[in-house]
Amino acid sequence: MDTQIGEADVTRRMMAALGAAAALAAAISCGVGAGSGEHPLGEHPVEAAQPAPPVLPRSNGLAEPSQADLGAVAGVTDGMTLADVDTCGGCHADVFAQQQASAHAYSSFNNPVYRVAVDKLRHDVGPKASRMCGSCHDIALLADGIMDREVEPEDTRAHAGVTCRVCHGISEARRDGNGSYALKRQPILLPRDGDEASIAAHRRTAAPLRTAEMCGSCHRSFLNEATGNPGVFLTGQDDLGAWLGTPFNKSGLARVDDQIEAQDCIGCHMPAEKATRGDAAARRDGVVPSHRFLGGHTWLAQMLGEKEQLEMQRKFLRGAVSIDVAAARDGAGRRTMPADGAPVAAGDTMELDVVLRSQRVGHRFPAGVLDAQDTWIEVAVRDAGGAVIARAGGRQAASGDDPTAHVLRSLVADRDGVPRFLRETHEFRAPIVNHTLAPRDAVAVRYRLHVPARAALPLAVEARLVHRSRNLPLQRSACEASRIERGRRFSARAHELDDPVLDPCAEQPLTVMGETTAWIGDGWRERAEAAARDRAADAPAPRPTWRRRYELGMALLHGLQEDLEEARAPLVAALDDLEREPGIGARERAMVLLALGQLEGLQGRTEAAVGWLDRADREMPGHPAVAFARGQAFARVWRWPEAADAFAAAMAKAPSNAPGWSQLAIALGSAGREAEALTAAQRGLALAPRDADCLRVQALALRSLGADASETDAALRAYDEYRPPDRAADLRIACVGSVPLCARERDPVHIHELVQP
Repeated sequence: MDTQIGEADVTRRMMAALGAAAALAAAISCGVGAGSGEHPLGEHPVEAAQPAPPVLPRSNGLAEPSQADLGAVAGVTDGMTLADVDTCGGCHADVFAQQQASAHAYSSFNNPVYRVAVDKLRHDVGPKASRMCGSCHDIALLADGIMDREVEPEDTRAHAGVTCRVCHGISEARRDGNGSYALKRQPILLPRDGDEASIAAHRRTAAPLRTAEMCGSCHRSFLNEATGNPGVFLTGQDDLGAWLGTPFNKSGLARVDDQIEAQDCIGCHMPAEKATRGDAAARRDGVVPSHRFLGGHTWLAQMLGEKEQLEMQRKFLRGAVSIDVAAARDGAGRRTMPADGAPVAAGDTMELDVVLRSQRVGHRFPAGVLDAQDTWIEVAVRDAGGAVIARAGGRQAASGDDPTAHVLRSLVADRDGVPRFLRETHEFRAPIVNHTLAPRDAVAVRYRLHVPARAALPLAVEARLVHRSRNLPLQRSACEASRIERGRRFSARAHELDDPVLDPCAEQPLTVMGETTAWIGDGWRERAEAAARDRAADAPAPRPTWRRRYELGMALLHGLQEDLEEARAPLVAALDDLEREPGIGARERAMVLLALGQLEGLQGRTEAAVGWLDRADREMPGHPAVAFARGQAFARVWRWPEAADAFAAAMAKAPSNAPGWSQLAIALGSAGREAEALTAAQRGLALAPRDADCLRVQALALRSLGADASETDAALRAYDEYRPPDRAADLRIACVGSVPLCARERDPVHIHELVQP
């Protein structure tokens, strides 16, 4: 295909890159790098006579692109059995009621928002491509082979969604994604009243797997030729991979973070809930694990008419991400951090930095299908009399019609470099930008304010983070499809089944996840103090100044190379704050010191970076994030032996961080330590089976170690299949050149204009 290159070309290109890196590393190496902790690969293991065979992504043969193993035992995995939830609800009334209000129950063709996307895929490239969708949305249909042919609205299996017998029937789950689970080969045995043996057998056969991998088997997906994306491999969504390498899984490497309790998918999305309907599974304290699967599905809750579910979803969202007006810069270039009290001159032009920080989200936010998300920032500037003099962001944010709005989503381009917003996944060819928030990360969004000549001071800068489940173009598409004959037939069948009829045409609910106000200009202090007195008793406590400055600096570390220096001032100011503030511990100082070390490393000042990181290490000895930052600083200037040792020290304490193994594998390979590079790459592939860097290092290491030609060739083919799209850069350039949205959003920290209402 035109986007692929030959196997020999892949080999020559990779070997040349590795050879050049190793030669340069040997020339500039300054000896053994700093690090602490046990070496995760052993102490420089001796190269084996025969290297380990390649770790290759698993294939599902004839069922591709689905990775699900549904078994073949009648009465266990046939679609009608899987679709049955009423039998379970007879004993589990609370769990049944919760599940029936959840996104799992409406994941199939009974959801008009999903249906419009999957119908388009099936129409354009054929029904077999939709097996990937069916693995996680339509298990009852997939089990009976219905995903390979027309799905009729009257088919009960098309209204089943993810049922009790699916999640409770999983015996194994892998980290591949696209439904990489296997169902049990034996049925879930039903209990008989008063028969303790049958009750015990039921509990045994219905026991769920309870692992993050079980959830991740569906909340990780990929696109390739089998999904209608010729010559392309793309990650669709990856909530599992994002969580694996976080402090919530004790494997965070991005920063020294606050002390965070371990939390997995079940602990976060299935908290204990009071059982009020006599559920047989209720514990002695009267609770069951919630089967509402709370997340961002406010629209679905509203379409279902589930007011309790809607409010619980909103409560779940509020405070998950914080928002702050973190800095103001006047026309003379003077910056006030935080923005409170910034000087304002009538007629001046100012810049305001709004910072978002992911607080308690264990994966990217928003999660799931990032291209269809619709969470945005609204900013309003009011004068002393309360009149709005400028604003940015609005309810049409994600339609692309509002250039003032900053939306948390990814942009994915088609073959012509045009972003797609309607979940047309088979048209995806390359990612353009991703403005969603990584776990515990911070981002900065810049706004330009032209202060009116007669503005009454002080000014109130109000910022809100607003969530809506899906973008408006997708809603319009779902609405139109629900009104045609096929959509009406699905609604009619839902009515016959006594299920809710979902109307995607009704206005979506909005949720304010967080809001803040900064007062600037003459008289600001009195207004700020009055607002503090009026603050509600349950409002979040004001965050300390050092933290606001630190988070601004953290966010600005994502800027373009030429703008990175902007991060220094807030980080140095945060460090000064900590020196003056009593009761601050070593962890907080290490947080800021590490960020300063990362800044120096990104700017190529390796020795300065090491100096800051040494100070951070003295505050938090052996912290893996400090070792990892040291490795990044060395790797940036190709000091591979030191980088490898530092990365190894980090991975000894953060073994579930797939990007960490990737970085270690690259450094080891570039330092000529092929046996260790192979081991590191394969450790990474155990976590992320299609990681392109780990597949590349594995292939190179096998070739260098003299592995069998068939194994080397298989490893090369795997890399060639899963490497990034060749046309990605060209499509980004095309998008930037022809689509104003791409041109504005391409910079990590870009400017939105605040306009007069």
